[in-house]
Formats: sequence, structure tokens, C-alpha cells
Amino acid sequence: MKQRKKHFFNTFFIIFFNIIAIILLLYIHRTIEVSNIIFQQFNANDGTYSIEISKAQNFFDFIDSSFECIATNGEEEIRNFSINNSCLLTLPIHQDYEIYLQNHNLYSKKYRLLDYLDNLLTFSFNYSTIYLVIGEESPIEFSAQFIYPEEIDYHFTSSDESIAITDNNKIKALKAGTTMISSPLTEKKLKVIVTDLITLPTYQKQYKQNLPCHRYNQEEANLLDSFLEYRIHKVGDQTRAAAIEAARFLTLSFPYRIPYFYENGRVHESGINYVDGEGRYYKKGLYLNESKFANIQATFSGPAIWGCPLTNWEPDEEFGYYPGVKKPNGLDCSGFVAWVLINAGFDPGDIGAGETEYPYQMTDLGKYTELTFSLIRSNTIKVGDLVNYWGHIGIIIGIDEDSIYIAESLQNFGGVVARKYSKYTINQTFDHVVLMDDFYKKEGIYSNMWN
Repeated sequence: MKQRKKHFFNTFFIIFFNIIAIILLLYIHRTIEVSNIIFQQFNANDGTYSIEISKAQNFFDFIDSSFECIATNGEEEIRNFSINNSCLLTLPIHQDYEIYLQNHNLYSKKYRLLDYLDNLLTFSFNYSTIYLVIGEESPIEFSAQFIYPEEIDYHFTSSDESIAITDNNKIKALKAGTTMISSPLTEKKLKVIVTDLITLPTYQKQYKQNLPCHRYNQEEANLLDSFLEYRIHKVGDQTRAAAIEAARFLTLSFPYRIPYFYENGRVHESGINYVDGEGRYYKKGLYLNESKFANIQATFSGPAIWGCPLTNWEPDEEFGYYPGVKKPNGLDCSGFVAWVLINAGFDPGDIGAGETEYPYQMTDLGKYTELTFSLIRSNTIKVGDLVNYWGHIGIIIGIDEDSIYIAESLQNFGGVVARKYSKYTINQTFDHVVLMDDFYKKEGIYSNMWN
């Protein structure tokens, strides 16, 4: 009996010491490993992102489960202690980090962060919809933030390559229609509307045909309004650039000439008649469809959209204007410039071209300055400034080495046109310039010429 007990205890101690030996051996050769790396959030304000790192559980966690998370880029280390088997690290973007864990003298292997996280942090197109004309090329404008700025191929594609194609992060418009631009990097899509209702800005010596009455249906008129609004927003609302864009749109891109029509009145109590949309259209957008009548405040002989017959009351027989005779509705000179400024996001007041019986003059908008040749040579004058002679106003839409291009509405040219004047002789036509820096206040994005 004693012999059996002795044998039992000997066996027990052998097994016990073997187990202890195995445990010690395992403890000595224990490892520490990362089980998961999870992206938490991106802070665009300070250019950092946070990640949560979890440790793989093991048998010895009951002894000591604490550890540190370390991110290193070879030059610096960012550390944090664990809580409940995971830890958080906040890291700056544009650094290629490796992650490892440490428990006293025990280290995990290093894990390259980008092998576990999506490099793209945020992506958004700058616009939900863009508008292009046939033949136009435009960069795909977007914002993207990456953990590490590698060479990125966005693989932009067009859903209908007969309408527009993509190449090297650009879009080229081919024919009228709608297509969607997408990238495998994001679920967001860019809507591209291509139209043949307008052209790229083009100066032509041959003046365009007058706008026919009812040329555009409501859908087409709305599209043109959206196109104009998009173009202005792109260069900067309430800027000099916005005024330039609006003036170029109507004179260089719109395929028809808006007729000249003497104002039947003004949307201001100082006027002879309180009238809206008759020689002066004091609204955003183009006056191309009768749906716009809902916004007209007061009429005298109308309403009539641009290009449609409207009774004229101004005697100017030299150019075919007889009181009581119908002429196509359009814009007079100050009506055109007022339309430009309104669509650029300004409220110039319902004002006239110059020295009139009304107390409001468009020459009062800026610094009214004599147009001398020395002033022209000084490069003081900018596109977007106004030019004036008695009873007339226009807006500068282009300046090159030898010429100044003016957008203006003239009865002897049948309406709104773009005209080219030599720098050496322009002051024989216009005697004053209205320098508009103080009016615009902000410049926006523009160039002296449109191409």
C-alpha cells in the first residue's frame, strides 16, 4: 500500500513539474501579435487620423495583458498604452508608418499600416453636376485625402463615351447628352451635361442673327440658365470674374444676338414707368421662355420674352424705332450691363447709362475716370471695368496687346454685341472708363482673354 502511494506521488510530481516546465518554456517563447487594425476617424482640421489596434489573445494574458502600440516611420515613434486589449493611435497623414506591439521586452513583428487600411481617407467631387459644350475639355475637379500620397490612378470612366470621354483626369465633351463619371475609389458619381445650345467663347466680326421669338422651350431655357449659373459659380460668385463671365456668355457663347430694345420703364420708382422685362430684364438667368413671366413685377406693353414682339415707344426713326410699332424685345445698353452685374451676384440698382434725368447712373458704380491714352498704356484698366460716353455704357470683356473688346448693346448694331476697339483709337469713341475695383471688391478667376 505504501509502495503504491509512493509511486502515485512520484508520478504526480513528475507530471506537475513537466507541466510547469512546459508552461515556463511556453512563457519564455511566448509571442505577441496584432489581431486587427481598424480605422476610426479622419480629422481634416489638423490632418490626422486615428486607428484602433487589437492584440491577439493568448494563454498568458491572465498574468499580464498590458502592452504598448507603437507607430514608427524610421525617424519618430508614436506610442500609446492599451486599454481592454486594444489601444488608439492618432497619426499625421502623409507618413508611411509601421505598427508593432511591445510588452516589456517582448516585441511583435512590424506591420505596414497601408497593408491593413484603405489609403483613401476622403473623396468628393467639387460639383455634383457640371456643364460642358461640345468640344470643350475640362479637368475633373475633386478633393481627396490619402494616408500616404502615392501615385494615384483614379481610373475615371464615363458611362457613355459617345457623349464624353475621360483621359488623364480630364473630360472631353463629344456630343449633346448626359453621362456619369465614376471611379472605383468612390461610390460618388459626377453628372456631366453636354449641350449644343451654346458654343465655346468665340469672337466673330460678322454679327449674329437676332434671337427668334420662342426659340427655346422651357427645358432648354432652364438648361441655359443652369449653364450660366455654373459658369459664374466656377469663377467666383460676386466677383469681377463673374461679371466678365456673364458678359462673355451672352456675347461670345450664346448663338443669337439679344435685340436692342429701348426701355419702356425701369424697376425703380424714379422711372417714368414702373416696368420689368421691357428693355430691362432685372433678373438672374436668360429671358427665353414665358415661364419667366411669373417673376415679372410690372409691365407696360408686355410681357414679351427676348426676341418676341413688344410695342416700342421711343422715337428713333434712323434705326427704325417708331412709337407704337412692335420690335423684338431685348436689352438697351444699361439694361444689358445691369443684367450682367445682377447675374454676377450684385445689385447695381435699376440705373441708367449716364447723364439722364434719373438720379441713378451706372457711371456712379465705380471711379469715373477720363479715358486717356496714357491711362490705357498704364495698364490701370481691367476687364470687367465699364466704358462710357454720353448716354451709353458697355463692359470690357477682353484686353490683348493692341485691342480692347467691349460687350455692349447698340441700336445701330441691332442689339447686344462684342466689338473690338484699337487701344490707340478707343478714346475717340468712349471718353470715360468706370474703374470697378471698389464695386467688385473680389477678383475671382479670370484672364484678360477668353482663350
